[in-house]
Parts: sequence; C-alpha cells; structure tokens
Amino acid sequence: MRLVTTMMTTEELSDSDISKATNILLSRFKNKFEIYKYNYDGRKYREVDIDLFDVVFSKEKIYDEIDNLISAYEEIMNTIPIQIDFIAGNDDTDSAVIKYEQDIQDIKDFGLFVTKRTIPNIQPYYSSQICNAYVNLTHVSFGIYY
Repeated sequence: MRLVTTMMTTEELSDSDISKATNILLSRFKNKFEIYKYNYDGRKYREVDIDLFDVVFSKEKIYDEIDNLISAYEEIMNTIPIQIDFIAGNDDTDSAVIKYEQDIQDIKDFGLFVTKRTIPNIQPYYSSQICNAYVNLTHVSFGIYY
C-alpha cells in the first residue's frame, strides 16, 4: 500500500521542517518515499504529502501500526513549531483534504486524523498532552480487508 501522510498547515513548511518530518517517519518505516507540496489558489491551507511506498499493515496488528504512526506524528509535533494537522490514508487523501478545507471539524470519515485540537462530538481513539488522534477504518482500510 501507499501510505499517505498529509500535513495541513496555515503557513508554508520550510524544506528543513519537511526533512525533519520525513526523517522521523523513515525512522519508523524503512520505505521508499516521495514528497509533494501543494498550495492551491483559493485554499486557506497548505498541504505537504509524504508518501511511503510498499507499506504493509496486517489485520492482526493494525492498531499497533496505527499507534506507531500516531507516535511518529507526536514526535513531529514536538519537533516542528508550526501547528500541523495530519491526515493519513492509503493511496490518496485528496477527498479528505477537500472536506478539511470546507470544515476542519468534519473529520469523522478520515482514516486517521491527528491534531492538537479537540474535535467536538467525536471521541478520540488516542489522547495525550500533545495530540488527539481520531481513527475510522470504515472508509480507509490502510490496505486491510475485513
């Protein structure tokens, strides 16, 4: 599977910050990767995608693997001083990004969403002093078929 980590910010991430985030992900996932930066006209948020190729999540350990990903995002949040919201999914996060642009609180259908904010009316899967993580495997499978 192609694991897409989308970092949404209101200001542009520097190349140094993107490199730091990439290195943190690569310390946990030893995969080939590509980085994409988007700043669409008319959109409020800037988007950086770090795509990891040939990532394999197993049905038996899916929650351990999601926990590992959340832990990497927490480390990125502690390393980079900019407010970042993370959207993670397999293969593509474009539809989630469009929903996020319309309403940053409407994340209920995202596979994994990690933020410093609290999302009203949704119970986090994981919560710490650093972040809240919301998981929904109904629409995003991370390559696992149930």
